[in-house]
Amino acid sequence: MTEKRQLIPRERSCLACGNERGNRMVAATEKLHAMGGDFRYLECNFCKSVQLVNVPENMADFYPQNYYAFGKLKQSNGIKNIFKKLRFQLFKSGLLKFGYPDYMDWLSPIRIDKNTSIADIGCGNGQLIYELKCSGYNNLFGFDPYLPEEVSESGFSLQRKDLMEISGEFDVVMLHHSFEHLENPKTAMEKLAELLKPKGKLLIRIPVTDASVWEEEGINWFQLDAPRHLFIPSKKAMKLLGEKSGLKLTQVIFDSNEYQFIVTDMYKNGKKLRDFDTEKWGNKKSRAEWVQRAKSLNQKEKGDQACFYFEKG
Repeated sequence: MTEKRQLIPRERSCLACGNERGNRMVAATEKLHAMGGDFRYLECNFCKSVQLVNVPENMADFYPQNYYAFGKLKQSNGIKNIFKKLRFQLFKSGLLKFGYPDYMDWLSPIRIDKNTSIADIGCGNGQLIYELKCSGYNNLFGFDPYLPEEVSESGFSLQRKDLMEISGEFDVVMLHHSFEHLENPKTAMEKLAELLKPKGKLLIRIPVTDASVWEEEGINWFQLDAPRHLFIPSKKAMKLLGEKSGLKLTQVIFDSNEYQFIVTDMYKNGKKLRDFDTEKWGNKKSRAEWVQRAKSLNQKEKGDQACFYFEKG
């Protein structure tokens, strides 16, 4: 995602809390597409967030056509959509305990009905809000500056816009692993607050530096994802950013999975993610251990990603 450039002392001051003392610098390379490069990250000594110092002039170079978020939108109709509507209703009623997609868990702490206005910012190809459309929701908006194709239908639109170009107000705004792609988290959070109606809800799913894997593996941690991830916060940093923008942090749910270990292990072994099937990496025993460890770390709030729920006053 893109946003208007501002002069920020990225080498000195933490973008979340402003701390300038005791910070450290680490160097990383682009690993997802094996593009290499030299990218420096500042880790804040106070709130423990991490920010990219030397932001590339043309970030679009690091979002090639085969970037995972821009696959073709998968559409469905007929009986399949009837099933999707029924599945979502059963989940909301508490009758469906398994066999449902992850996004139902992400949205369950937020009360939404079919008319709730929902904006997905950094929506990639728009698959998530398309699935909500198929589930019966009819006030849906997706925004992404790298959107492959714009769509405008009744109750459903996909628009090629970055955060600062979006206007209007929404009941729910959500960012699923897109906030970390924004250059200035403070400015971004202020804009997100503006886009919310009074009592509106903001959901941000994002990698976090509270992670044990970041502490243990450092620059091999796959969710550092240099240079696309411009800012990775801690739980403390997210709370501070929300407060500065008039948003109350109401809940945090850690939702990391075994890929924090699988892909990191691939990187440690000098493998390119694009050349290997993550489903075949590691033996059966190691993968089972990684799954269990991820669950344990989530319970301890030491997993490598989390869902942050905010409310506008």
